[in-house]
Amino acid sequence: MSGRRKSLYSGTILVLGVNQLIETIAFGIPYSYFPRYAVSLGASVASLGLFTSSFMLMSAVLSSYMGGYSDKVGRKPVMIVGLFGDVIAGIATGLVPSWEWLLFVRGINGAATAAALVPAEALLIDSAPDKKIGEATAFVMACGMIGRNIGPLFGGTIQWIAFSSGFSEQDSYRIPYFVDSGFAGLSALLVTLGVHEKEFERPKMVEHLRKGKRWNVPRQFKVLLVCALVTGIGEGFLRPVLALFLGDVFGAEPIRIGFLMTFSGFVGLLASYLSGKASDRFGRKIVIAVGGVPARLLGSAIPLATTFNMASLFYTARDFMWRAYMVGLRSLRADLAPLEIRGQLFGLYRTFFDIGDIIGPVLATYLYDAYRLQALQIGGFSVPGYGVPFYVNSVMGLIAISLILIFVKVEKPIKKTGTT
Repeated sequence: MSGRRKSLYSGTILVLGVNQLIETIAFGIPYSYFPRYAVSLGASVASLGLFTSSFMLMSAVLSSYMGGYSDKVGRKPVMIVGLFGDVIAGIATGLVPSWEWLLFVRGINGAATAAALVPAEALLIDSAPDKKIGEATAFVMACGMIGRNIGPLFGGTIQWIAFSSGFSEQDSYRIPYFVDSGFAGLSALLVTLGVHEKEFERPKMVEHLRKGKRWNVPRQFKVLLVCALVTGIGEGFLRPVLALFLGDVFGAEPIRIGFLMTFSGFVGLLASYLSGKASDRFGRKIVIAVGGVPARLLGSAIPLATTFNMASLFYTARDFMWRAYMVGLRSLRADLAPLEIRGQLFGLYRTFFDIGDIIGPVLATYLYDAYRLQALQIGGFSVPGYGVPFYVNSVMGLIAISLILIFVKVEKPIKKTGTT
C-alpha cells in the first residue's frame, strides 16, 4: 500500500469508516423482526408506520441543532454523547413493557442517532485531504452499505438462536437489542480512543457566536437542500413498492426479494469506489449526471419488465448508478459547506433528506394502491398503473438533477479554512 493511500485509509478516516460499519450493522439488526416485536407489545398493524416516523422525525428535527453544536464544541464530544445515547436507547428498547414505551424510546433513539451521525459526516470532511474528499466519502459510504446489508441477517440470526435456545418469542425479539447496545458501546469506545479531531481555524464562526449573528445558508447550498428532499423521497419510494410490485406481478417470495436487495447492495459497493475517485478527478456534477440520470431512467423501467429476472437486472443496474450519484451528491455538499458552519449545514441537509424519507413510503404506497389495477395511456402506449410510483419518482429526480446542473457552479473543493 502506497504512502498516499495509507494516509487516507488510516487514522480518523479509518475509524469513521469502521464506526459507520458498526453503526449500520446495529441499525439494521431489527429490520427482519421489528414489526412482530411491536405487535407482541400490543401495537396494531396499522400503527407500525408510527415507529419509523417517530425515529425519523426526531432525527429530522434535531439534526441541524446537533450539527451546529458540533461547530461550537467540536465533532468528537457530540458524537460520543450520541453513541452513549444509542447504548441507553438499545437497552431500553429491549426492556420496554408496552408499545407506547417502545414508540417513546424510538423517538429518543432518533435524537441520539442525529447526534452521532451528523458530526461524523462533518468530521470526515474536516479530516479528508482537499483533493481526496470524494474518495473518503465513498469509503465511508461503502462501509455503511456493507453494514446495512449484513445487519438484517445478523439480527435475524440472533433472534432465531435466542428462540431456539428456549426464550419466549417476545424475549427472543428483545435479545438482539442488547447486542445492538453493545455495538453502540463499541463505537463509542472506538471514537473515544481513535478519533483525533484537528483544531481548524474558525475565526468567522467565533465572531458570529460573539456577536450573536445568525448563520445564513449559502445560495447554492439551498439547491442541494431541494435535491436532498427529493433524494430522500427517492430512497423511501422504492423500498415498499418494489416488494409489493415483485410479489404482486411475479409472485416473488420475500426471501427472493431480500436476496435481490442484498445482492444489488453489494454490487453498489463497486460504484461507490469508482465514483469517489471519479468525482475527485473529473468533478462532482459529472458524476451526479452520469450516475443520477441513468438511475432515474432505470427506476422507471422496472415496472415495464416482463419477467422477474428482467426486473432484477433493471433494479441492480439502477442501484449501481444510484450509489455513484449519491457519492457525487455528498461530495458536492462537502464542497459547498464552509467550515465555520459545516455541521449546521450538514445537519440541515440531513433534516431535508429525512423529511423526504418520511414522505416517500407514504406517497409511494398511496400511488401504488390507487393505480395498481389500472392501465394508463401515454403517447399512444399503454403502461401498467402499478408503475406510477416509479414514474413519479423518476420525474422528480430528473428535475432535481437538472437544478444542480444548471444552478450549482462550484466545482473545486473549498479549502479547510472555509470560505463564504
